[in-house]
Amino acid sequence: MSNNITPPAPAYETRAREDKERLQQYVVNLAQSWDQWSGKNRYYHEVMDNLVAGMIPPGEQVLQLGAGMGDLLNRLQPKRGVGLNIVPEFTTLAQKNYPHLEWDTVDVDEVKLPTGFKPNYIVLVNMLDYVYDISRLMQNIRQISSHDTLVIMTTSNPLWSPVLQIASRLKLRLPESPRNFITNRDILSVLELEGFRLVEEGMALPVPRRIPIIGDFLNAVIPETPILAYTSSIQYIAARPHVERPPLSCSVVIPCHNEEGNIEECVSRVPNMGARTEIVVVDDGSKDTTRQCVQAVMKHDPRVRLIAFDKNQGKAGAVRAGFEAATGDVVMILDADMTVMPEDLPKFLQPIQEGHADFINGTRLIYPMQKEAMRIANFIGNKAFCFLISAIIRQRVSDTLCGTKALLRQDYLRMPLAMRDRWGDFDLLFGAARTKLRIRETPIRYQERRAGKSKMRVLKDGWYFLRACWDGWRMLRYPQLHAYQPHPYLTQAQEIRVEREQSISS
Repeated sequence: MSNNITPPAPAYETRAREDKERLQQYVVNLAQSWDQWSGKNRYYHEVMDNLVAGMIPPGEQVLQLGAGMGDLLNRLQPKRGVGLNIVPEFTTLAQKNYPHLEWDTVDVDEVKLPTGFKPNYIVLVNMLDYVYDISRLMQNIRQISSHDTLVIMTTSNPLWSPVLQIASRLKLRLPESPRNFITNRDILSVLELEGFRLVEEGMALPVPRRIPIIGDFLNAVIPETPILAYTSSIQYIAARPHVERPPLSCSVVIPCHNEEGNIEECVSRVPNMGARTEIVVVDDGSKDTTRQCVQAVMKHDPRVRLIAFDKNQGKAGAVRAGFEAATGDVVMILDADMTVMPEDLPKFLQPIQEGHADFINGTRLIYPMQKEAMRIANFIGNKAFCFLISAIIRQRVSDTLCGTKALLRQDYLRMPLAMRDRWGDFDLLFGAARTKLRIRETPIRYQERRAGKSKMRVLKDGWYFLRACWDGWRMLRYPQLHAYQPHPYLTQAQEIRVEREQSISS
């Protein structure tokens, strides 16, 4: 952002100061009676906390603007949590409640972070409803954000303004203060102008009071229903700043099982990409000479590493072991059968490098296929699951079962994995949606296998996919029920070296 900006005129500053003082006095009064009002609307605050917590894994660096009493920030279990308020009354209460977190009072137009603190997540709960200048606030947030910062914003649905005013007069909720009439579309326009990219938007909580069974049912169904979703009381948006990343290194993970006819050519055709390229071949308990073929390639190609399982783990287990062993900034999957050509891999790295996306999925269903590339049953099943998964993750995916995918390794390590999908494609898509990655697709040409047969059977594996979809839906809609789990697959495998690799750091 340019620093050559003309300072605001005195009249603007006077009006802004008056509005800020009015808001500060409102928040001071709110702090003095917070326990009373929060107790009356406990269900609302529980759902709001769960909504935000579902986007943030534990152990992250989290900044909350307008942190209030600090309940939400504490609920997020951050590695380092910083809560900022606009009045000292809330800051004092938060410090008393949660002394293990950091608290301060600031002007939202001039946010300064503690030394060494770089937030991965910035949370603003209902703050845009009251702030004087939304554009100025977002400029400030962009200055303290990095390329991997996720900004999460919730606001009240402006259509609920009459309801909220009546509830305040009936003393069913906290007193009203003049608020901004702002929709998600308005916020998206500001975000685009200030250099942010949308990750996800949605609605929540059409029934903000606890009504046993009926309330929970309506809160689950209505936000997912077109048109009816706009009756919900909460709007939310998750966005990232658009920042081109520094040069990234790349790890190509090739899971293989009995691929002796393909693996040598596959490895040799992988191009050099980014700052550095390594190739991690994962032999998933092959019974043929696949392992020996890889070892032969390793003698003259220092990019190649070999991870081996004695017992077959399934493709998902092989991919996870490869990702855990990888040392590159970006990890990508390449199937050993070369149905996706290795020469297409730079298409997956470039959008991540330039900051246009966080997760790249290949789609094979745009270009004409070779005759035997995909069986008709697999094609129909793939399209059906595309429709289902797109609805679950709220991002469009046109080819769920394309094996070639790419993402930042640090994002993979943040993912909660259900570990019910034996192929791994669905787990990665659901994990990307849970960690709020921008999923984009790049078209590729799908080739016939050079040797061997496909190991996927649509009728047999369809049940695994349906179960994975159920797990993914639960994880995304009820994240509080799905704990983050460690990624343990590499401990079950061994890395095999050849003589020439002894002097090469892995």
